[in-house]
Amino acid sequence: MTAITMTDAPAPEALDPQRAAHLTDFARGCSAAARAVALYPAGHPAVETAVARLIETAGRVTSADAFRVTVLPHGLLLDSLAPAQPDQAVPELARLLHQHLIGGLVLHDGGDATTWQTLLGLLRRPPEEIREAGGISHLWSDKGGLTNEDQRRSIELREVDYERLLRHRALGDPATLDQIFQMLLSGQTDDLDQTARSTLAEIIRDPAKLELFATEMAERVGGDARAHAETLLHLLRSATELLADDENAPRDEAVANLAKMLTGLTAETMADLLRRRGTPAAMAGGRDAVQAVTERMASEDVATFVSDSIVVEHGASHRLAEAFQALVPDLDDRRQMVSLVGQTLAKSPFGQTDAFPDIWKRAETLLSSYSDEQYVHEQYAQELNFARAQATEVEDISDDPEDRIASWLATVNDPALRSLDVQLLLDLLGLEHDPFRWRDIADTACSHIADLTLSGGLERALTLLDTVVRERPDDDAPAETDSIGSFAMAAVDRLVAGPVMRHALARLRSGDETTVMQVKQLCHTLGPGIVMTLAEVLASERDAKVRRTVRDVLVGFGTRGRDAVRQLLNSPDWEVRQTAAFLLREFGGNEGLDELRHLLTDTEPLVQREAMRAMVRVGDARAYQVLASVLATGSSRQRAALLLQLTSQRDEQAVPLCRYLLTHLDLRTRSDVSVAAIETLGVVGGEDTVAPLRDALYRGEWWAPFRTRALRQTAAQALRRTRMPAAQQVLRDAAARGAWGVRAAAQGQLAQMEGRP
Repeated sequence: MTAITMTDAPAPEALDPQRAAHLTDFARGCSAAARAVALYPAGHPAVETAVARLIETAGRVTSADAFRVTVLPHGLLLDSLAPAQPDQAVPELARLLHQHLIGGLVLHDGGDATTWQTLLGLLRRPPEEIREAGGISHLWSDKGGLTNEDQRRSIELREVDYERLLRHRALGDPATLDQIFQMLLSGQTDDLDQTARSTLAEIIRDPAKLELFATEMAERVGGDARAHAETLLHLLRSATELLADDENAPRDEAVANLAKMLTGLTAETMADLLRRRGTPAAMAGGRDAVQAVTERMASEDVATFVSDSIVVEHGASHRLAEAFQALVPDLDDRRQMVSLVGQTLAKSPFGQTDAFPDIWKRAETLLSSYSDEQYVHEQYAQELNFARAQATEVEDISDDPEDRIASWLATVNDPALRSLDVQLLLDLLGLEHDPFRWRDIADTACSHIADLTLSGGLERALTLLDTVVRERPDDDAPAETDSIGSFAMAAVDRLVAGPVMRHALARLRSGDETTVMQVKQLCHTLGPGIVMTLAEVLASERDAKVRRTVRDVLVGFGTRGRDAVRQLLNSPDWEVRQTAAFLLREFGGNEGLDELRHLLTDTEPLVQREAMRAMVRVGDARAYQVLASVLATGSSRQRAALLLQLTSQRDEQAVPLCRYLLTHLDLRTRSDVSVAAIETLGVVGGEDTVAPLRDALYRGEWWAPFRTRALRQTAAQALRRTRMPAAQQVLRDAAARGAWGVRAAAQGQLAQMEGRP
């Protein structure tokens, strides 16, 4: 969804009758659906009927092409045309959309019920509430969390940006402004026509207009500090040329306006702009445009720029210190300016916060003493100063071969610099033996580990983490207070509690198998302390790869992992409970039988199936007793659900369970369990199923002939389904020598095997 500005337009032409009818039908359907949604709860027949009609109408009007509607305060335009005689529903819908600042909408198809009910639900909310939530544009975007990509593709909304509209009206003709901005962004300011030059000169001479102009410029370049500085350079150079013929007083006033404008820049943009002083690109008529403006910045302007940057960034950055040093080169003047900034901030709301003393202490130190002398040798600094004074484009120098340039660039690209950072930290961690200094280095290493996991540098993060973890004492040996071992334990605890794990797990969504192995190694290196974090991720994560990796890691932690899984059993999300049952199955053993007993009676069939699989995998008498107890004492509904899961088993490990159920449950009261166990044996097959099926075939009670016949028929059918030679022999022996009921059941299955009627 995008924001739009509105300009004065000529009177629209009239729509043709067919398209006017489409607009009227849509307005009626949308208004009726909006009223229904406002009057009735979701799911009410009136709502469903109105939305269904709206979907049908939207599908009809978009059958040939997209349906593009412009919203005016009291009317609607279709493809910029208005109906000759608008229906009452048209202004009604226009007022509803306009009060939510919707300037237009585009229907690409008919949409679905969920899409329209979401939009209509937003329209029924008070406009003030929508604006407090970020506006209709924000709520309909991916950041609003209410719509998905398909819904936004179906209905595109455009919001009126009144702030930008008023800004354009204050600055002048929109077309002229667009030309000015395009020329400034591209650097082709010589192509400005006379009207654009006059407009730009008028803006520069008016401080209020210049402030609006600077705001619009910042929005157009986005967050790119380098592009912003480049555009400002073109503006300052153009301004210097435009003001060249002015008298001294008006020119000085206009330059002061430009200097005041620079106080609103970010520290990074200001530093980038100041680096361009003295370059050929900054020269205008023999004058340095950047120098001419920045030297007119008053002390109060510089103090405002510095204090605003500290408030925004919650501290002073090296880019701010660089810009400050360039604006105030004299050390004594800088110290006085820092004192002024401190007094200003102390009186501000930011100065009343608890964190201000620490923030200001660090900022004051950096701003007062920032210098590159500790990084740059004196002779090299002289060469840099000499090079800065040369009017030579570095890109045009070709005295180095391409392979040498490529090799050099490879040593200063982002991966190379990150590698150097990691190697430096590794060396410092290995060489430092003072515990407190080692602690400070470890804190920096932990910050790098968090940054590396966020950016995908898992291999380097693991290297740093291994070095820190190596200093931890063994589990049996407690660490001494204020020792490297104790500080290493504290560092690992901070990593466990921080965002490292979530950053690493997020890489799994788009990573390969190498990423999976690195994440697993990271988890095991951090140790069992991350079990709770992994359990929380497992409870909320929907990505299959992430869930699978977390399960593997939890299983690898053994008992600690099992304890964390127990906390997932009561989750309201059935998928989480299913995962808990799966993990208990993976852990193995009979320690989790009580939890599995609880899951066997879960209302979700997939959870029951996972719990049944876990019982089968445990494979001992106690597990079978638990299942038999649930089958014997549970309700008929629970028993039916469990038997359905039992008959769906295809694992040979289910054979001992079925044998146990056939021999330990009372057939007189639980014949349905016996039938399910016999059918499962027939489906699983294998040599081990023949003996229990033979016993079931010959088993009978003369006082219950119907139940006996049904069980024998089921057993004979299961023997046939195994397709085992031994099972077929059992059927032949039963048909020849068994009792009358046994012979009848066996002969029927033999007839099917041999194709006899």
